[in-house]
Amino acid sequence: MNGSLHPPEAAEHRFRSRHADEYRNPWIGHTSYRPSIRIGEESAMTGALSWEVMYADERFSWFWPPAFDPKKEPPYVESIVTLLEAKPGTRVLDLACGQGWITVPLAQRGFQVTGCDLSEAMLARAQQAAAQVGASVEWQRADMRSLPPAWTERFDYVTHTLSEFGCFTEEAENRRVLEEVARVLKPGGRYLLDVVVNRDGWLVSGQTSGWLKGDGFRVREEFSFDLVRGIHTRHYRWDAGAGPQEYEKQFHMYTPTEVVQMLEAAGFQLVGAYGSLTGAKLTRKSTGIALVAEK
Repeated sequence: MNGSLHPPEAAEHRFRSRHADEYRNPWIGHTSYRPSIRIGEESAMTGALSWEVMYADERFSWFWPPAFDPKKEPPYVESIVTLLEAKPGTRVLDLACGQGWITVPLAQRGFQVTGCDLSEAMLARAQQAAAQVGASVEWQRADMRSLPPAWTERFDYVTHTLSEFGCFTEEAENRRVLEEVARVLKPGGRYLLDVVVNRDGWLVSGQTSGWLKGDGFRVREEFSFDLVRGIHTRHYRWDAGAGPQEYEKQFHMYTPTEVVQMLEAAGFQLVGAYGSLTGAKLTRKSTGIALVAEK
């Protein structure tokens, strides 16, 4: 129906994410309906909530139905442990842990894990997942730009996966995240940063807008990108029964070179650079970046 937020049924298909060849993401459906990457163009949507406000709100969790079966280890956990050369019994901070898809399995593997996120709704889901399998995890709600002072040099490893690094439009704030990670790591500690969107690869891929499958509803998603400022904007609009709602999420989209330079400025040394959490080779077509750095 014209004007509806629901896409034509005949057009539906599963989104092929950057990890699609290795893993089909079970909680996101994506339907490309037309190319609409608009370089430097402003969206017509108005009244949208900012990314920070939306993320702190329970409504953010509507986009993410239960992501994994805590009784079945998700993909990438083994490769994450391998890339970090992590040893069970050591302390791990899972930063921006979301629903605990990495946090809980790491705890089950014998690591002393702390899961940290800004969203109370996400943390609640993560706690439920941990309870289902009896995993012991310390949970903490915190802003990753200002982690608890008591955490200074507390952790052997920090995992930061599925992270849209650069989610703060002020670059100083993104640098602050890396500085905080460096602060909470012990000397010699390692940081795994999984940057979901690689500017180089994203521009090469020609990714289109489409539809996200929410928890019982669908969400219209539109992209725009400012080549000069390096700001990527995503506009979301949906109808969850209480009338149309919308918000926008803006973040800096970085190249691998830029992220490595930021890590070095925060006191890290690069250990390895990959195109995904599997340890795949990083190429100009890689739409993501996985970096291992040591303090």
